[in-house]
Amino acid sequence: MMQAPRFEGSGAVLALSVTLAAAGCAAGPQSPPPDTTASTLSVGFRDYDNRAAIDLRHQAGVGETTVPAGVAAVWGILPAIFEQLEIDVTHVDASAGEMGNPGYRARRVGGERMSRWLDCGRSLVRANADEYEVRLAVVVQLLGAENGTRVRTTVDAYARDRSVSGGSVHCLSWGHLERRIGELVMERLEA
Repeated sequence: MMQAPRFEGSGAVLALSVTLAAAGCAAGPQSPPPDTTASTLSVGFRDYDNRAAIDLRHQAGVGETTVPAGVAAVWGILPAIFEQLEIDVTHVDASAGEMGNPGYRARRVGGERMSRWLDCGRSLVRANADEYEVRLAVVVQLLGAENGTRVRTTVDAYARDRSVSGGSVHCLSWGHLERRIGELVMERLEA
């Protein structure tokens, strides 16, 4: 297993910045595909005799809602929910109870700008989620529960600046899209 680098002294922040910049430059022009597994890079450093650690996480957002209906009933309304959110369904696995899109170029979801759903960083003027090319993955999995169905939504995204060549940045979900899908399921079940 690779050991995390340790930085000591007052130049720790500068050394950390150089290391992170070098890691970013090492990526080729290929954009990584959205990945629902988590990976963490931990970097420890000593600055002014205080030990601190920084964890950089690349993890998909996962939200879960339990609804008082059977899996079959919820499965039947999922296509309409994806259509309402303007997400093309390209992945359907009935045996696993999964439906969604594991990766597409998104400009809006449900009529909303991408910054409503994702944090991909900011420039001085705007949110990168609205300016960059965003590759979004949204997959819903239905799991039987004692009192209904657990609706588990996984959201993952990468964004790439169209004006320069280089790698992508991993975006973090604000949690709004995961919540919205749960709300839409409840609304359609009540209708």
